[in-house]
Amino acid sequence: MHEMQIDTIVHRLEYLERENRRGKILTSIAVALLGFLLLLGARRGHNIQVAEEIRARAFVLVNQAGITLARLGQLPHGSLGLGFYDAGTKGRLLLSVDPEGSSSVKLFGKDGRGSAVFMVAKDGASSLRILDAQWRLRASLATWPDGSPFLQLVDGNGKDRVLLTYSELSVTPTGKIVQRPDTGLVFFDDKGMIRWRTP
Repeated sequence: MHEMQIDTIVHRLEYLERENRRGKILTSIAVALLGFLLLLGARRGHNIQVAEEIRARAFVLVNQAGITLARLGQLPHGSLGLGFYDAGTKGRLLLSVDPEGSSSVKLFGKDGRGSAVFMVAKDGASSLRILDAQWRLRASLATWPDGSPFLQLVDGNGKDRVLLTYSELSVTPTGKIVQRPDTGLVFFDDKGMIRWRTP
C-alpha cells in the first residue's frame, strides 16, 4: 500500500514537472513576443526598414535547453517543409514536400503512437491513411491515379476486411476495359476470403 502511494506521488511530481516545463516555454514565447511588440511601439513614428527578402537554409525554434520544437526548411527525413516536434525527437505535425514531388500532412500522437497521413502523390492520386499505435494501417480513403475512389478497412493482422470502390472503368468478361460507372462493396473474413460482395 505504501509503495502504491509513493508511485502515485512520483507520477504526480513527473506530471507537475512536465507542466512546469511547458509553462516556462510558453512564458518565454510570451515575453519574447511582448518585447518584440514593445520594440515596434518604441519605433512608431520612425522610418522602419523592412527587409524585402530574407534568405536562410532553415529556421529553427528551440526551447531554453536548446531542444528543437519546430523547424522550417529541410526536415530530418529529407523533405522540405515545416515540422513541430515533441522534445526535439518525436515529430508531432509535419507538412512536407518530398523530393519526388508528393506532398503530405502527417499528424502523430504522443511518443509517435498512432498517426493520420494525408498525402497527394506526384501523379495526383491522394489518400488519407489512419494507423494505430503499432503503426499498422487500419483505414484508408484514397483515389487511384485515374481518380476512382476507394475505402479500405483493415484488421490488426493487416488483412482487408471491407473494401468499397467506385470506378468509371469496368472490365468485361472478355477482358476489354470499358467506361461504365460501377460500385463495389466487398466484405472479407479473417483469412482474407470473400465473405460477401455486391455486385
